[in-house]
Amino acid sequence: MKKVLLVIPELSYKSNDFVKAAKKLDIPFSIITDSQQVSEKMTDNIFISDFSSEVPQVLLDKLYDITHILPVDHSSLRYAAKLTDLLNATGNSFESVNLAMDKYESRNIFNEITDIKVKNQYVNNLTDIQNFIATSKIGVLKPTKGTASNKVIKISSKNINSLVIKNIIKDCKQDELVIEEFIEGDEYVYEGMLINSELSNFVVFEKPLVFIEPFFEESIYMTPSNLNEVIIDEVKDKIQKACKKIGLTNGPIHAEFKVINNRIFIIEINPRMIGGLCSRCLSFGLFKQSLEELILFAFSTGTFKKLELLNNYVGVLMLPVPKTGRFVSINEEQIMEIENVSAVDITVSRDTHLEMPPNGEKYLGFVFSQGEHKSNVMKALETSLEIASPIIEA
Repeated sequence: MKKVLLVIPELSYKSNDFVKAAKKLDIPFSIITDSQQVSEKMTDNIFISDFSSEVPQVLLDKLYDITHILPVDHSSLRYAAKLTDLLNATGNSFESVNLAMDKYESRNIFNEITDIKVKNQYVNNLTDIQNFIATSKIGVLKPTKGTASNKVIKISSKNINSLVIKNIIKDCKQDELVIEEFIEGDEYVYEGMLINSELSNFVVFEKPLVFIEPFFEESIYMTPSNLNEVIIDEVKDKIQKACKKIGLTNGPIHAEFKVINNRIFIIEINPRMIGGLCSRCLSFGLFKQSLEELILFAFSTGTFKKLELLNNYVGVLMLPVPKTGRFVSINEEQIMEIENVSAVDITVSRDTHLEMPPNGEKYLGFVFSQGEHKSNVMKALETSLEIASPIIEA
């Protein structure tokens, strides 16, 4: 019998959604986590292990009946891949996950596949960065194995000597930072599913709001996107080719890309589903099933289920952290009163210490919207951003 192991890191947004999906689909599953905080109410079969350590044999013995291993969040990718190799289970290998998460090596693979090729290199000091900017003019500095937009910053001659950049360099070890040329263009997010190396589309989001420079903090995702089917097919083709070169074979794929004059530029490919609580926007009117259900069904059965759409448009706003300090409050009730807002989920509690970009990894929460017209959804999310007015004290 097939049995799925959900690899859930501490403070994951998605643990409850995946457990609900597994129970609804009646899929036998166990949980492994690095946190004592994960409730035993989720399942009788829960194991606690240090994700930063090697997998002990005593744990492998207990997981003898596991056939499929699914990481629930970014920080559990490597440990899930280790378990996949050791248990010879369905999932992605440690080698492929490491390669996908390496910003330098994966960029070299993307350069082989796409028409838009960019220079990239390791940098270890300000002189390295200055020499790169002298020829490339604008670049993106990012940790080689970083997550999301943490310590990611756009660099030009205007901010190259800023304290923020000097602190990022100081915080990183030798060969932990890369810089690559910045490519201007409309940005999108691709959600898909790999089954035995074959990719199928879930959905493509557009990002209608431009990030606040020089940081890359996410803001609004909306779907269906403004891309036509020809472009989406090309995106899928290039992402699948990249996944094959990387060695990814089974599981959800979250990829970010840009479109410039109908040409595709891949930013990154992650062997996981969309981050945070963003997937819930799909459950508020677009899919008859949650994305977690669709992923688990495809992952455990090897069969991709055709999507059934309900509403015309849905979107999600990731509420940004405007400054570093202690979180006090946000206008949650006022946001809920906005027309076309489906739900609001504030994910930080009062007195939580927050870091603004580029060092922060949290959002204040998520606002979900749905509607018959794209303009209505966009207006609801933009209005939510305007009136949120979070109070954060130093």
